[in-house]
Amino acid sequence: MGRDPAEKRSRERIGIMRKIMILLTVVMFATSSKSNNMEHHRCKEPSIVGTWLEASSSTEVFTNNVSDDTITETVDAGNFIRITFHADGTFSDLQSYSYSDNRDLVVQTSTDIGTYSISGKILSVTYDGKTDADTIEFTLSGTQLVIEYVEEFTENGDQKRLVTTATYNRQ
Repeated sequence: MGRDPAEKRSRERIGIMRKIMILLTVVMFATSSKSNNMEHHRCKEPSIVGTWLEASSSTEVFTNNVSDDTITETVDAGNFIRITFHADGTFSDLQSYSYSDNRDLVVQTSTDIGTYSISGKILSVTYDGKTDADTIEFTLSGTQLVIEYVEEFTENGDQKRLVTTATYNRQ
């Protein structure tokens, strides 16, 4: 049985938001590292540079400011996002999404590349082929990156808001 077109659009938006959140978070930490010159010691803030694998993701869906659903994404070998932030300000991400279609397992993957920058706790990413940057807030502690992304739009006359929180582990 096929999915409802509105549900498919919502899941696609969630997938895009998750990728943006990951990229923004990773970029922020890569460009915001600080160093203190001391006689024999150099301190650095955590860096976003490296590869991050999605550990969990959920999206709360609001319609006209009322929470009407929470979608918890399955993260496993067939459903994940892996993003790599490079020290030169570029990134690449791999997204894998699997589903069942008439009892057949379908796995779809996509890879995107672009550039990123970090200012404070804001990660800005620009995908190749786009001129506008997407921005997102993130936190980084140890080997974990947490991104929260909010998307607002109108659908069938209703005001929609998707609040996605995704957690990534350093690889």
